[in-house]
Amino acid sequence: MNYPGRKLPLKIQAGKSGEPPPLNVSHLSEGRIILRGGRQHLGIYEFQREVPFLDEGKLWENEDLFSKLVDLNACGVPFQSQPKEMDSPDILMAWWQETGKLKVSFKEISWRGTGKWFITTVEPPIIGIRGWAGPKPFGC
Repeated sequence: MNYPGRKLPLKIQAGKSGEPPPLNVSHLSEGRIILRGGRQHLGIYEFQREVPFLDEGKLWENEDLFSKLVDLNACGVPFQSQPKEMDSPDILMAWWQETGKLKVSFKEISWRGTGKWFITTVEPPIIGIRGWAGPKPFGC
């Protein structure tokens, strides 16, 4: 994913050959945050594969969704790269960084082929870095 305003190089961790990916946020589906990947203890979301949220209004304005994604982020759960889904969790996290609502980094997991995954740490953006002039409305 192209993240304007972020300093390069981004911090990347590659998975070991044959190692399954860690538990990760896959996507959103009808009021649920869908998790995929390995098993991991997450405190309040221990071993759940779906985390419900109040599905009201626009996703980028949904405080319950924001709170639960922030909780998952605090537990170190990466977010799957979904560049074709404009309201995917990774894009929401990046936009919340851009608007200043999310002031910490998050991890994004992507694949370069079968079994070849890697995790990128996405830091909050800085105006002027890589031509970034500040936040735009969601989806632009």
